[in-house]
Amino acid sequence: MAIGGNLFFPTLESIANSFRVRINDTFNNTGGSGVGQGGGAGAIMSDANPDLLTILNDATYEVYSDLRNVGDPELILDNYIVSGLPAIAPNPALQVGLSATGFYNGVSWDTTWVLPSNFQKMLAVWERQTNASEDFVPMQAVPAGLPGVMQGTRMQFWEMRQNVLWMPGATQVTDLRMRARISFPDNLGTVDFTTTYVPLLNSRLAIVAKMLVIYAQRFAPGLYQMASAEETKQMAKMKIEVVRAMQAQESQRAEFGGEAVQDFAVSWSWL
Repeated sequence: MAIGGNLFFPTLESIANSFRVRINDTFNNTGGSGVGQGGGAGAIMSDANPDLLTILNDATYEVYSDLRNVGDPELILDNYIVSGLPAIAPNPALQVGLSATGFYNGVSWDTTWVLPSNFQKMLAVWERQTNASEDFVPMQAVPAGLPGVMQGTRMQFWEMRQNVLWMPGATQVTDLRMRARISFPDNLGTVDFTTTYVPLLNSRLAIVAKMLVIYAQRFAPGLYQMASAEETKQMAKMKIEVVRAMQAQESQRAEFGGEAVQDFAVSWSWL
């Protein structure tokens, strides 16, 4: 017999039960099935209490945010393809944009092409001609702003403004390939706590710790410092797992030289 079962991710019910144990709310209520376990157990923070779902959502969102900041690959979407972005007529005054609600061709919006709904931050973009069966080539990020150039057969450049991917546009139909940081949607409305999962490994205790911080702010200010210390400990464990996994991969620093001179337009001969 293996202890732990075969479920990779914690359910909302397992998180809620662990939270109720810590706030001494394991009493069965009229909608429960068994003392302190499942079925919405708890006299105050039962599954039917909307405050519980709000606290759980806020705590889970914070866990996502903390892990994105250390580059957790569980929160990275890679190889997201948007195919067939329309060509536009050359006009240096035009820019095209791709958002979670549609594609802007410089004149109007079309909902056929969109960014993923859980998009948070763009990391890299590639492009190719649609139906050309060719490799995707990297596009250049220009955080200082897109150049006002006459469109050619490639988009070439990209920048993010107001959660929209902006590009100069191209005179040919284009496919985009993207790598981005994402979040997962909140658990909204009526959800089944026993079959809804948080898709992060070993995240139950960290989420519970953040829930206790929120709970202490409202109901037990005297326990806030203790709850904050526990949250710091639990999140540190999750962050260390991510960082150590990344440290196991070999990395290589680019050499100084012609490329550096080209990038920064300064001479590095004094180094």
